[in-house]
Amino acid sequence: MTIHAPDHPFFLPPRTGENSGVDFLGLRQVNLDMMAEMIPSTNNVTDYIRPFSLMSWVFWKFYDLCAASGIEEPSREDIDRFRERIEVLFSWGARLHETSGRVPGTGAAPPSPSTDGRVPLTFKNWKRVQDSTSLIAALWYGPASKIVTGLGFLMPVPGYTGFFRTTGPGIRLAEALDTRLRQNQEHYDRLLATLKPVMASESDAIALWELWSPEETTEGEREAFVSSLYSADEVGSTKSLLGKRSTTLALVLHHLTRCSATVAVPEIRSGMALSVSQDGEPYDLPDELVAARNNWLTLQMRQLQRLSMECLLSWCERSILNDRINETGAMAERFNVDWDGGKHGFENARTLSAMIAALDEQANDTDSFIQAVLEKRLPNPFDIMNEIQQLFKSGDPAYAQYSFTGILLCVAYAGVEGEGDRLLRLGGPGRVSLDNLRRRLIGLGDVSVREAFQFILESMIISQHFSTAVNRFDGQNQRLRLTIEETGLEVLVGKPWEPTVTEDRLATLLSLAAQSGLVARHEDGYLVVG
Repeated sequence: MTIHAPDHPFFLPPRTGENSGVDFLGLRQVNLDMMAEMIPSTNNVTDYIRPFSLMSWVFWKFYDLCAASGIEEPSREDIDRFRERIEVLFSWGARLHETSGRVPGTGAAPPSPSTDGRVPLTFKNWKRVQDSTSLIAALWYGPASKIVTGLGFLMPVPGYTGFFRTTGPGIRLAEALDTRLRQNQEHYDRLLATLKPVMASESDAIALWELWSPEETTEGEREAFVSSLYSADEVGSTKSLLGKRSTTLALVLHHLTRCSATVAVPEIRSGMALSVSQDGEPYDLPDELVAARNNWLTLQMRQLQRLSMECLLSWCERSILNDRINETGAMAERFNVDWDGGKHGFENARTLSAMIAALDEQANDTDSFIQAVLEKRLPNPFDIMNEIQQLFKSGDPAYAQYSFTGILLCVAYAGVEGEGDRLLRLGGPGRVSLDNLRRRLIGLGDVSVREAFQFILESMIISQHFSTAVNRFDGQNQRLRLTIEETGLEVLVGKPWEPTVTEDRLATLLSLAAQSGLVARHEDGYLVVG
């Protein structure tokens, strides 16, 4: 897209829609980068092994069919027609059956059938979009399937857009699935093993679903997939995607060995970060997992920072919409009146510097920070996030108090980790890194709670939002939620923003690990195998 710089004043186009977006402060990318550092090559929707097998099979089978038909130079239309047919049949089956995870394309309704009940199997007929509802799309299994940044099952063919070559582990996945699909030879020959256009009925989709439902995987698929997901020999290495992924998964496995019963994902998340079992007992880590634990805790603190800051933007909007408070000084005064320092662990601290000092004196490194949290000398970051979300959901504006406390805890954490930690500096001033957050609030010195809150509101929330919205303005869609008028701040939306904590890929990693046989999954959580 070409964007022309304006050469004269102009009015922004009117805003359309409500709450369209998830990143009005520009903080999200840092969180995503940290997730990619810890659990690379996956995303928050790659719940199943079977779609990896299916996409590997599509390209493996396509070239096999081309060779059998004597086609030396297949066209983009050829590969798209074949891939779309397989994807439509797969998602059609998912649409007709309940699944525990996410499958793209299930929202598309079948076109009107012919007299014999059959329908065409193209994205055009099903009104599906390649870049959003296809398995190969960036939102789904596409990037995770590929070499370089993914799990390494598909390799792009240079100079041929849309063409991929199935690699070693991808071939093993494809062959394992092919053996499974041949159990229904009639459907295999009629619907799958042909390059000709095909029409199918609902009963065909149901029959195929019995073969390729993602809820179960074959032994061959598990063996092929697990070697790409995890390697015990790579644990502790940060030089490869496999090493980073294996180290985080080893941290998960180590935590599960310290638990005597099934553990739900939220408890695994916090237990990994704080090195504490489900019964509250701290445990030691092998040397090769300490850095991974520290990085995981840093990611969770960044999650707390982002949620706290975004909820303060929503609190500001709520103050304008519900209470007609249009000036930041009045907002800060209202916050100060409601603030209960004793409730948040600041009984004797009345200034910002005193509150930060009270937190800082509890820990001087990551281990002592964790110990202070477990001994309740420091607030538990996971408890704060839960409290913020519960209060927000109930409409209680007290979530602003916990958001303020969350920001101060992040400031303290950035101090104990030290200046040498790369993840603390990730995002820099532009995306308010944890390190930048500490520097800016430490620099305020001995200001009151009201002054500190007003600074955060003006310089780190409202100004940050304006900067983010301006930098992302593409000449068409404006992302401003607030504006400054003669009477003060005004909102451009009809209801406050509803921030959420971005999924950190842990649920995806656990799902794939369970299907690979590395952990056992039960209805209420996960358990280490054996």
